[in-house]
Order: sequence, then structure tokens, then C-alpha cells
Amino acid sequence: MPGTVPPPLTAGCGDSLARLVAEAPEGAVIGLDAAHYRITAPLVLARRLTLRGLYPGTPILHLAHGHCGLSVAAAGCRIEDVALTASGHREAPLLAIGADDCRLEQVALLLAQGSGITVEDCRGLVAEGLIAGELGREAVLARRCQALRLRLRGRDIARRVAAPAIRLVDCTDFSVEAEIEQAQGSAVTVEQSEAGPLRLDARLRIRAAQVQRALSVIARSPRPATGLRARIEAAAWEDCAVLLSNARAVEIELQLPAAPPSAPAVQLKGGFGLRDSTIRLRPAAAGAAPAELVSGPGRSLGNEIRLCPASPAAMPATDSGPLLAAPFLQRLEAANGAERYEAYELPGRCSLCGWEGRFRRTHRSERETLSCRSCRATLRYRGQAEVLVQRLGGGRFATLAALAEGGALASLAIFEPGISGPLRPWLRQAGRYEQSFYDPDLRSGTPRDGMTCQDLMATSFAENSFDLVVTSDIFEHVRRPFAAFAEIRRILRPGGLHVWTVPLDWRLEATRPRVDTSGPEDVMLLPPVYHGSGGAGLSLVYTDFGRDIGRLLAAQGLPTSFERLLSREERLAGATLISVRPAPAAS
Repeated sequence: MPGTVPPPLTAGCGDSLARLVAEAPEGAVIGLDAAHYRITAPLVLARRLTLRGLYPGTPILHLAHGHCGLSVAAAGCRIEDVALTASGHREAPLLAIGADDCRLEQVALLLAQGSGITVEDCRGLVAEGLIAGELGREAVLARRCQALRLRLRGRDIARRVAAPAIRLVDCTDFSVEAEIEQAQGSAVTVEQSEAGPLRLDARLRIRAAQVQRALSVIARSPRPATGLRARIEAAAWEDCAVLLSNARAVEIELQLPAAPPSAPAVQLKGGFGLRDSTIRLRPAAAGAAPAELVSGPGRSLGNEIRLCPASPAAMPATDSGPLLAAPFLQRLEAANGAERYEAYELPGRCSLCGWEGRFRRTHRSERETLSCRSCRATLRYRGQAEVLVQRLGGGRFATLAALAEGGALASLAIFEPGISGPLRPWLRQAGRYEQSFYDPDLRSGTPRDGMTCQDLMATSFAENSFDLVVTSDIFEHVRRPFAAFAEIRRILRPGGLHVWTVPLDWRLEATRPRVDTSGPEDVMLLPPVYHGSGGAGLSLVYTDFGRDIGRLLAAQGLPTSFERLLSREERLAGATLISVRPAPAAS
């Protein structure tokens, strides 16, 4: 009949969904009526299409590895009532949008090591009812967008790196309503470059707790961020509730908690500072205000900043319960292969930088969490730093920073393969410091970008070159790890140390290869496993290391000891390994 809406095309599995996305006509509705879809190749909405969840408990799209994702490349697309999760994602987002006038409704972004959504150079995106949880990076990252409308509730964001839950870069005419709990960065960050818009025309409503800041506005002096209104309810911030760096014509109403943190409510920074703006601070009760309301080196010109009469919360109360129902979480974990973990905090001091505070568990793997809030070092890096301080400092220093600043590294030659990691700022203070990258198409010793390529199985270094080699979760990705251990022994000076980590499997009695590397081509012995590399790529795991690794290395002339990494209740979370090239016996 004229005017009737055709029924949706239904996809019952990941393969049929991929076919429909590739073949469905313009304007088609693709219904997802199964509980779980395993996606193994990129899905690109290249025509105006709608993906609509029909399964009663919300269908789950599981992106099976870091090389696949869901992206929108055509204007007018819609995604409704679906959940996205991923295995192996690092830099890649769950959903990438690069087209105008798209709409998201009731989309959940969950359990991924990368970001939730990236949006670039778009106009008119409406995202209602988004839920984000347990993401490694931002929940939403938008660049150069106009007329963005966003409503999001998120918890446990930026677990892997310090990042805001919502990051808006060079955007204009946008509105955001956000409820964020637990983020290793700001709840919302608004950034503007010198090439950004003249005015933001931004409207924000933010409720935030257990965040670095509720709102950060960051611009450059030549082009301050101009034209922003925000209503904020903040609690349990670490740095400040609001950071304003080079802003103008800003209106902020900040509701303070009944027990405000000791950190200031507002910080001003930047050469331009804050001008022609209004900030109203409302305590929850009389006397319930931070000792320092406004701080920072930024200028303050033509502003009205005042403490208003006490009042209860300015915004409606929200549900503080779980983000998702228990039955859905069980399905999600089954689809993702994830296991639940117990979140907790431990007091302590960082063995790298000396920061003191509470270390929070935000990841299933305890060795990959409990991060320092200052230098971001996780438990495994802090374990390595403790060993370095103990072995090199002779009990004179408490932290790696103190060790380096005290000159204890000045006479040492150190090799630390790789390009990232929190140990580097201090290890670079050695008398000789080498870092390296690896490219299988280049010979060891080939220079690039101030570093050299080094194959750990055959480096270009002379024998007896280094006092210390430090590797962090590298050897499981080396094609022939015992050839690399022999090479480490060769380049170490007698008495030199190799301080290293791998994800040891204490349940595994014997170290085992996952890949047959006896020939020129890799032959999988076990299903392939990939870890995220230091950049956007993925690295194949060649070896599972077991409890016998110390005995195996001793047989190669590298006596090896273990320093255990302990978490809460003295639970074993991993180990730092220390291999030594023995000095010649005295004659």
C-alpha cells in the first residue's frame, strides 16, 4: 500500500549483517534480532542506512579484533538500541562517524581498550541515551564538529591512559549532558586551537564524581575559548572541579558537594587567563566549601566570581545504580570473553615519581592497573622501578626519580627497547641511554627519527655494551625469545642486569611456544593471541612463559630471580624478573 514502511531486513549473524551492510539499498532498515553478532571485518555504512536492535535484551556487536570496527561514512545514518564491545582494540574506536546528520539512540559502548566513539568534521550529530563503561580511552572524541547534541552516562572511562570521558576539539554550537563517574581525566574537556572557531556557543550540563576535573576548557592566548555556559555538579575531584585556561565570556554555575575535596574548586591558567566571565559557586550547606575557591597563575580580568548562598543539588537526582542490568552484563561478558573484577583502592607511594595517594584498580589484570595518578605507571612498571632502585641505589633512594636526580645513573649505559613507557624520563638520565624501534624490513642499527632499529635476536651493539637492559612486556612478542635472551647476555657487561617483565602464567609449569618459527613462515600451534603494541598496531604473542623460565635462562648463563608483585591481601599479581650476566670468577 502507498505510504507503508517496508519491514526491516533482518540479520541473524555477523556474516549476514556484513552482507546486508554491503548490499542493502539506500534508506534500508537492518534489524538485529539475535543476541550476539561477532564482527570479524570492518563494517562501513556507505549509504543512508539504519541499524536497529530488535532483540529484547539489546543485541551485542562484538568486534573480534583490533582490525575491525563500525564506521559511518554516509549522511543520515541511524544506529539504535545496540551495544558495541571489542577484543584487542587499542587506538581504534568502537564507532567512527564521518558524515552529517546522523543519529544514535540508546547505544552502549562497553569493555574496550580504545575509545568509544570518534566523530570528525561532522554537522548535526544527535546522540541520545549513550552509555559508556570500562573503556581504555575517551567515551567520545569529537573534532571540528558543528551542531553536536550529546547525552551520555559513563562510568570507568580512560582506564588505559589519562584522557577525558568526553573530549571536544575545535567544535562549535554543541550541547552536552553528561553524568560521569570514575574517569582518569576530566569528565568533559573542551579544547580550541588557534585554527578553531571564533565562538564555541556551547551549553553543558555535567554531573561528575571521582574524576580529575569535572570540566576543562583549554585554548591558546591568541584565540581564547569564547561563549560557553555550564551547569556542573561535582564531587571527589582530584585536581580541581573546573579548569579554565584562556577563556572569555564563560558562564558557570558550580554546585559543590557536602564534603568538598581539599583541592580548589576553580583553577585559572594561561597568559590570557579568564575574562568577562561569571562563575557562581553554590555549596551544598553552609560552610561546605573548599578552603581555596579559585587558584592558579592565570589572569582574571572583568570577571564576577562569587560564593552564592548554600543550596541543595541544582540538577535533578539521577540513578547511581549499575549502568546495565545484570542479565545483560552476563551476556556481554560471555560475548567479550571478559571476566568481572573487584574494584578497590590501595594507599601507597609511587616508586617512579614519588606521588603519594590511593592507587585504584581499573582493569581485570592487576599488573596492568593500580596506576599512579601522576606519572601513570601501572603496578608492573612500579615493580620494575622498585627493583632498579634497590639494585642500583643501595638503599639510598626511595624512588626512581630520586635515584636519577642523585646521579646514580650517570655512570651507567642503559638500553631500553621500545618507544614508550613511564620509566624513560628517568632512565634517559644515564650516561648512555639507547632506545630502539623494530621494523622487520630494516637491518639492526638503521637510524630513524633519532633512534635505531634493533632486532633483539641480533642487535647492532658491540659485546659488553650495557650495564642495564630494561624490557617491559616485549619478550612474549619476540619470534625466537631464547635467541634474544642470548643476545641480551652478549651485550650486557659482566655483572650487568636485565630487568624485565612478561605476562607470566603461574599455572603453566613449562614455557610453551604458541607459534612454530623453525621455518621462514610462522605456523600457528595455538590460536593466535595479540596484544596492543605501543602504537596503534597489534603484536602477535609467540610464547607463553611458565614457572620454568628461571631454570631455562640459568642454563643459558643468565641466572634469573623473581620479585613478586603483590596486590590487595598479598595476592600475587605478577613478577619482575632480574637476569644477571655473571662476572668472571676471580682467579
